Amino acid sequence: MAVIAGSVVFTDSSARAETGTADGFVASQEMAEALSNVQGGLVEEPVAASPGPATREAVPLDPSTLAIEVPDLASEGVTLSVGEFSLGISLPNADSAEMGESLANGIMTYPSEGASANAVVPVGTGVQLLSVIDGEEASETYAYDLTVPEGHRLEATADGGARIVDQQERVKVEFEPAWAQDANGKNVPTRYAVAGNTLTQIVEHRNLDGVAYPVVADPLPIIIIVVTTLAVVAVAALAIGVATYIVLSWWHTCRAMNKYPELSTRNGFTARCVR
Repeated sequence: MAVIAGSVVFTDSSARAETGTADGFVASQEMAEALSNVQGGLVEEPVAASPGPATREAVPLDPSTLAIEVPDLASEGVTLSVGEFSLGISLPNADSAEMGESLANGIMTYPSEGASANAVVPVGTGVQLLSVIDGEEASETYAYDLTVPEGHRLEATADGGARIVDQQERVKVEFEPAWAQDANGKNVPTRYAVAGNTLTQIVEHRNLDGVAYPVVADPLPIIIIVVTTLAVVAVAALAIGVATYIVLSWWHTCRAMNKYPELSTRNGFTARCVR
C-alpha cells in the first residue's frame, strides 16, 4: 500500500543484493529503498504521529483517540495510548542506533551499526515496526520488550501471532503473524517467540539459499478496544475510525446477551460480543 516517496533518492541495489553493505552501517536512504521494494502492500500507509518524549513538547493526549508517540531516540521506544490504556514497545538493538530521521512521508528511520536497523510506521490502528536486515552477519533475533498495564499479559496465538489480554481475558492488543521478505520479494522464514512480556521475532535469513539483502521483517501491533461501559463507546469509535452509531448498535446487541462488544480493525472493521 505504501511507497516511499518524496525527497529520498533511491540507488540501484543489484550490486549488493546477495551480501548487503560491506561497512555494517544501515543508513536512512537504504531503509527507504528497502521499504519501497517490499511487495504485496505489506508496508502500511503512515499517518501523523504524536510528538515523542524526545521532542520535549508538552502535548496533551486526547483520551478519545489513539495516540502514537515515536521518539527521536530509538532507545526511548514507541508508545501507544488510548484512554487509560498505554503500551510501551522497545526497539531491537536500539543502543547502536543514531538519532532518528523522518522520511518525507512520515516514516521514522533509525540509522544503525550492526547490519540491521529499525523503521517505525505510525498507522491508524497502531504502529508498524520494521527491521531492515542488511547482511548475513546481522542477527536472526529481534526482541521487543513490552511495557503493559498491571494485570495484562502477552501470549502467543494459534495463528502464529500474539496478543495482550487483561485479567478478564479480553484482548487489548493483537500482533498479526510475522512476515519477512527479501529484496527480490521472496518470503524468508520467520516466527515469534513469547517469553514474559517480550515478543521476539526470529528471522531465519542466515544460510538461506539465494537470499537477497536487505531483508525487511515486521511485527504489526493493532490496538483493540473492548468496550466495558457505554460512556466510552464514542472513545472506541473514534480510536478505530468507525461511526459511533455502528458501535452503539453493537453495544445494545451485546448487552442484550449480557456481554460486551469487542471492536477491531484487523482485516477491516469487526465487532463481536465477549464476556
